[in-house]
Amino acid sequence: MLSCHEGYVMPTIPSKEQALIEAWTRTYSSGRITCSLSSSSQPAALNDRGVADALAAWRRWHDPRQQARFTSDEQRWYSLFERARVETLASQELPGMAHNLAQPTATAPANKEMAALYRAARFAFQGLPQPDKILSSSPINQSSKGLLKRTLGQLLGQQSPASQPSHSLTDNQLQASLLEAAHHLEDSVAFAQVVAPLVEQLSHFYPSNQTSHPRVESSIELEDDEVEEDESARETLPQPGLTEELAERDDQKQQYAVFSRAWDETQPASYWLQRTDTEALKQLHQLDKRRVKQLAHRLQRRLLAASQRQWLFDQEDGRLDNRRLARLLDDKPTQRIFRFEKEALMPEACVTLLVDQSGSMDLRRRQMAAMAIELAVHTLEICKIRCEVLGFTTRYTADNPVFRSWLQRGKPEFPGRLNALQHIIYKTPEQPWRRTKHHLSLLLRPMPRHENIDGEALHWAANRLSRQPQPRKIMIVISDGAPYDKATAQANGRDFLERHLRRIISDIEKSPISLAAIGTGQDVARFYNNALTVRSPEAVAENLFEQLGDLLVPAQTSEGSL
Repeated sequence: MLSCHEGYVMPTIPSKEQALIEAWTRTYSSGRITCSLSSSSQPAALNDRGVADALAAWRRWHDPRQQARFTSDEQRWYSLFERARVETLASQELPGMAHNLAQPTATAPANKEMAALYRAARFAFQGLPQPDKILSSSPINQSSKGLLKRTLGQLLGQQSPASQPSHSLTDNQLQASLLEAAHHLEDSVAFAQVVAPLVEQLSHFYPSNQTSHPRVESSIELEDDEVEEDESARETLPQPGLTEELAERDDQKQQYAVFSRAWDETQPASYWLQRTDTEALKQLHQLDKRRVKQLAHRLQRRLLAASQRQWLFDQEDGRLDNRRLARLLDDKPTQRIFRFEKEALMPEACVTLLVDQSGSMDLRRRQMAAMAIELAVHTLEICKIRCEVLGFTTRYTADNPVFRSWLQRGKPEFPGRLNALQHIIYKTPEQPWRRTKHHLSLLLRPMPRHENIDGEALHWAANRLSRQPQPRKIMIVISDGAPYDKATAQANGRDFLERHLRRIISDIEKSPISLAAIGTGQDVARFYNNALTVRSPEAVAENLFEQLGDLLVPAQTSEGSL
C-alpha cells in the first residue's frame, strides 16, 4: 500500500528555512497529507520563494492514487508532468504564487533531461510557446521502437493510421502530447490517462542507466504483491462515497463512457470574454433589483445572527455568571451559576454555485440567475463564507469533431459521450468578488443550441469543492432540466446521460457535501432529493436565498443566547 507522509522529501537545509517552508506548505494545503515526491523530480535547490510555492502546490493538488498506477521507473517522468500541473493550478489560483513560479528554470530538477521536460510542460500548460529542442539525442534501442509506435498511436488516436509516425519519440510529438494534457489540468484522473503513453515512452527513451538521478523514494514505490493486494481491495470493498476528496469515478462500473476528452475545455471565464459581453452586463444593472436586494439583506441578517456568540446558562461549571451569584445566598443554594460558550450555529462553510448554460436557458432566466448570483456571492462574502461560481455547457453544435471522429471510425456501438465539455470558472473560493463579478457577462451571452451534460459537471464541481478545508460543503445547481446532448443520445439512447447523472448525485449525497438544485422552468425533483422548481424567472433569486439559508443555518435550538 502507499506510504504517505507530509510534503516532499527535502534535502538537508537550515532548520529555520525548513521550518518556514513546512509551515507554508501546511497552510496552503490546509493540512492535507500526500505522498512524497521522488528526489530526482525535486527542485535542484531550496533557495527562493518559487521553490517553497512549488512544494506547497504539490502537497495541495497532487493525487497519489494516479501516481501509484505507474512503475517505479515511470514515476519520475510522471512526477515531472504532475509538478507542472499542480504548479499551474496554484499559479491560476493566487497571483502571488504565479509571480513566484513564473520562472520554471528556478524550480527545475538538477538533471538536464528532466529539467528540459519540466520547463516544456510548464510552458505548454500556461499556453506559452514551447522550446524547439526538448529531447536529448540519446540513442534508443531498436526493440523499443515498436512499443513507442504503439503507445504513440494510443496517445494520438484521433489521427488516421497512415499519419502515425514510424520513428521514435520526437520533439513535435512531445509538444503535441503536452498541449493535449493542458486541457485536463483540473482533472487528475484524465490528466494521468493522457500522459500515461508519453510517460511509458520516456521511460524507454531515457533508460534508468542513462540519466543520473537519485533512487525513487520508497514512500511512493509499491511492491508487486502490494499492488495486487491494493487492486483486489478496490474491487471487493464498497465505495465509501466522497470523503475528504471526491471518490474517483469508475466509468466502466457506472456503464458510462467518453469517446474522447481531447476537445474538452476547462478555463476561467476571462478566457472566453469579449468586449461585446460587457454590454449585456450593463443591461443587467438596469433591471429592478429591489426585491432581490431585500432577499439578500434577509439572508445576511440570518447568517450573521447564526454566527454570533451563543451561550448555555445555568451550568455547574464554566465561566462565572455574575447575574446568578444571588443563588448562592438562597435558602436552597445551588451551584448552577456558570455559563459556557457553545459552538456557533453556523460553522465555517464553502458554497459552490453551479449554473447550467445550455441554449435552452432563455435570456430572462439567465438575467435573473446572474442577478441572484451576484447578490448571493456578495452576501456570503460579507458573512465570511467562501464561495465558488462555476458554469457548464458543451462546446459544439453542428460542427462537432467528436461526432465526426466517431463516424470516421465506423460508428462503433455505445461510444459514450459524443460532444466536448465546456466548464467555466467564474470565481474560485480564494478570489474576491469585486475582481471577478464582471465575468458574469459571459453567463448572459446566448448559447444557441448548446447542450448540457450535468453528470460530469456535478462530478467536476464536487471534486473541486471536496478539496476545500471548511467542514461544511454546500453545492447548489441551477439548471433548466434533464441532461441532453443530441449526438450522445442518438448513439447511446436518450436515458444514457440521465442514468449517469443519477449515479453521480447518489455519490455526492453519500458524501459530506450538501446538494440542492433549483429547476428553472423544468422539474428537477426526479433527479435531486432536495430540489425546487420555479416557473417564473423572478423566483430564481427567492429560492436561491432560501436554499442558502436553510443549508447554511441548522435548525434553531431552544437554549437562550446572550
